[in-house]
Amino acid sequence: MLNVGSYVDLEITDVAYGGECVAHHDGVPVFVRGAILGERVIAEVTKVQAHGCRAIVRDVQEAAPTRIAHPWPLGSVGATGAADYGHMTLAGQHDMISRMLEGQLRQFGGESMLAQFTGMLEVESAEGGRDGSLDGAPGSEGWHYRTRIDVLKLDTGVGMHVMRTNDLVPLERIPLAVRAMEKLDVFGTAWDGHVPFKKRMRLVAPSGGEPLAVIDGVAFCEPGRRIGSDIHEIVTYRGQLYDYTINVNSFWQIHEYAPSSLVAHVFDALGVELGDTLVDLYSGSGLFSLVGANIVGPGGRVLAFEGDERATSYAQQNLRSVPWASAQAATIDAENIRSLTDGADIVIADPPRAGLGVDAAMMLAQSDARRIALVSCDSASMARDVSALLHAGRRLESFAAVDIFPNTHFVETVCVVS
Repeated sequence: MLNVGSYVDLEITDVAYGGECVAHHDGVPVFVRGAILGERVIAEVTKVQAHGCRAIVRDVQEAAPTRIAHPWPLGSVGATGAADYGHMTLAGQHDMISRMLEGQLRQFGGESMLAQFTGMLEVESAEGGRDGSLDGAPGSEGWHYRTRIDVLKLDTGVGMHVMRTNDLVPLERIPLAVRAMEKLDVFGTAWDGHVPFKKRMRLVAPSGGEPLAVIDGVAFCEPGRRIGSDIHEIVTYRGQLYDYTINVNSFWQIHEYAPSSLVAHVFDALGVELGDTLVDLYSGSGLFSLVGANIVGPGGRVLAFEGDERATSYAQQNLRSVPWASAQAATIDAENIRSLTDGADIVIADPPRAGLGVDAAMMLAQSDARRIALVSCDSASMARDVSALLHAGRRLESFAAVDIFPNTHFVETVCVVS
């Protein structure tokens, strides 16, 4: 019988949702942090539950060939967990994520649905043309990419919570962040006296401007110096630049290359044509809408729907140059998703982590759209929604898994059905 604090010798046989590894001890499933598929480890049990145990690696008996020394120990699962996959090469991370996707697709759609994804589950890096390696860290890749980072103010400098605790650890660096954030000088004493203890600070580095810190929704370019809340983001698709104005508090993809990469994956797969009617669900500040409007041209239409009124107002501003495109605030659910997509040739849906939901996905499948793109940031909700779309009669056209969260277990997926 396993108890909290027990040490156990485990062979890692699978990858679970959430990026944890799976092992078994006397038939009991153990979900292990800090391991790699195929390893044999000594793990300490941290939690005992009815369905199994949770544990963390304390020693590696037989290491996977993809294991490396974690380049940022404070980001490991034994500390903040902000870089929970940093203990393996980027290729190793991608293998683990592919296995996780496989498991979720099997769980929600069975072997028959999983078979449709054969050859499609290989994870690819976001476009960008550099590997983001860390100096003095052999084998490390995928660092210095995040344009949004949340930290907590300490008496001096900033910190993060230790994973799954209320304990705070001070930070001297955040290798996940783009180098432009270093200009904010948050690790020293510069912000002391300007921000209360434990106050959350969101560090933002827009592609079209200087970095800033957001505290209680207010933007600062330096300690005590407030600035406006509008920022600019620049996206490139097929050689054309798209300029977006967004509110600093609104959602935007956190990888510096993610917006351009996702735009390319979506539109390269959809086959949007001149004159099409494109409906953009969960459109945010208009990332896909603006590009789509340029493709369909004045003879087409783009209808963008978003639940957040502030983001919608910025989408309207971003679409002013393309009057055949419009954006409006709307609740998107199973009750109205069919009416929102009425007359659409193409639908793009980029819901929050919870996904569309089975009922909404099945209603969406009944639209007249010749193709639907589902953009997802959660492997479980993606697998559930795709299963619903396919069971409702849609056919899988393409699937891409894009690593816009390197050194973590998270992954973005783009699934196109016809």
